[in-house]
Amino acid sequence: MHFTIELLISGDQNVNKYYQAAVERWKDIWSRPASTEVIDLATMLSREQAWFEHHCGTRWIGQEIMVVSGFGMLYSTRVGFADQVEQAQLLYDAFQRSMCSIEVKVIARDMAESYRLFEKSTA
Repeated sequence: MHFTIELLISGDQNVNKYYQAAVERWKDIWSRPASTEVIDLATMLSREQAWFEHHCGTRWIGQEIMVVSGFGMLYSTRVGFADQVEQAQLLYDAFQRSMCSIEVKVIARDMAESYRLFEKSTA
């Protein structure tokens, strides 16, 4: 989140566009039948990393936005992951099994910890 926070603080006008593009891409990813299986989702994520890097800023910003938007659209500060906790766990597992960069995997781990994904209560 460091890259996009820096962009927000500096007043970058594109960061919101990057996140909106990422959310639309995630909607497409989740609509694919293969997105329900960890290995298939991991394979998709491996291929999708380049899209996020190209359409969401730069390599580093795109990697961060890929992960943050993926988890962020499943989470609510009011109810946590609620009925989407299994999907969030699937996403975490898929990132870890993917061929995505180590940076993406570390961001995914950090997001899972930040959102307390593997604790009993995710609210």
